[in-house]
Amino acid sequence: MSGKRKEIYKYAAPWPVYSMNWSIRPDKRFRLALGSFLEEYNNRVQIVSLDEEKGEFALKSYFEHPYPTTKVIWIPDSKGSLPDLLATAGDYLRIWRDRK
Repeated sequence: MSGKRKEIYKYAAPWPVYSMNWSIRPDKRFRLALGSFLEEYNNRVQIVSLDEEKGEFALKSYFEHPYPTTKVIWIPDSKGSLPDLLATAGDYLRIWRDRK
């Protein structure tokens, strides 16, 4: 048997999740963007990542988003050489830059 382990991690968002997407950047492993579904104008997108030492997901940042995000996607950057961008769609397309 190889040295691989099967592990299950959980993260409970503070609201119903409507959209999510994994980042594939090698320098930011196990990072996930989560979009809320709140029946009001003000919604939120959270960026969470796995704290491998603690064995749990932790909130890294968040931002306010008008209307729920119907789609959220990280820029497909498997080499980590492009700007760290996140696209969301709701009432229209928005491009966000993660500076952390």
